[in-house]
Amino acid sequence: MRLRTIHAAGLALFALGVFSPRARADSSVEVSAATGLGVFAAGVTPGRFAISPSASVSLRGERGFFVARDTVSVLGATGGPFGIASETTLGGGVLWELVSVSAGLSLVEFSLPICGPRVCGDVLGLAPGAVARAEFFGAYLSGALGIAVDCAGAWITGSAAPVWSGVSVRCSAGPILRLTSHPH
Repeated sequence: MRLRTIHAAGLALFALGVFSPRARADSSVEVSAATGLGVFAAGVTPGRFAISPSASVSLRGERGFFVARDTVSVLGATGGPFGIASETTLGGGVLWELVSVSAGLSLVEFSLPICGPRVCGDVLGLAPGAVARAEFFGAYLSGALGIAVDCAGAWITGSAAPVWSGVSVRCSAGPILRLTSHPH
């Protein structure tokens, strides 16, 4: 997890340096948290139920934004072997008053029970990936409460190759709460 902490700190410093709010007079910072419920599929077994909480920091301009997000998917809450995948994403998107759409590249650190065509095993590693997300907010609570829907894919190879190698997929939906600081 030390690599993960260094990775997250580096992403935060990069975001603050390159996309500083002082670069645009109309920019704002947004912090959001969501909990997605959905399916996580890796290997040849059917997808499994996953609980996927996430936290995001966005630097928003008039129509576009840069986002750094971390999503942790936990498997095994409803039975079966325990597994976890932590996905750190950097991306961008477009926004309207009550809707935002984003996409980005991610780095996924995982410890998952994976089954291949011939063997099953617990596999640890890092994998590159990509994420697409849409957020829909209501006018109630000043547009702070809404629904987030996202899907992510990661290319699992390396240490997983003796068991299984390929794309894992996570799709989830759930409530989101956002807090935005607007410039004066």
